Amino acid sequence: MLKSKGAMVVGSMIGIFILVYGTAILFRLLFESYLFDGGLPNLNYGLLALLCAIPFVLIAIVGKKDAATSYSVISAALLFSVLFVLIHLVLVVSAGPLDAAAIRRTLAVFPVTALLLVVVLYFTAGRENIV
Repeated sequence: MLKSKGAMVVGSMIGIFILVYGTAILFRLLFESYLFDGGLPNLNYGLLALLCAIPFVLIAIVGKKDAATSYSVISAALLFSVLFVLIHLVLVVSAGPLDAAAIRRTLAVFPVTALLLVVVLYFTAGRENIV
């Protein structure tokens, strides 16, 4: 699996960028609409990917080099990807391009969700008996 911290950092960054841009491309093909006005050249997609990757990178760097840290990063990435795809889908289908206030909220909510998932799974993965 991901044994080194460097592999977890690089894997997290690549995975989040693939998730953000991949869903944008997929939803453009399926629904002919983007979340952010202007499509893929809009820098908000890159900013969203960077902000969402920060919690995963921090846990990979700060966390211990053991199986629990790998498990928490991978589990949080899987849960976050499911949430991201579903929420991204709802926003693309129902709303169309977002205004400035909605973009700021989107750029805040997704990274906070990623941070909560990573922190909770990091602390629970290290415990042997969770009651």
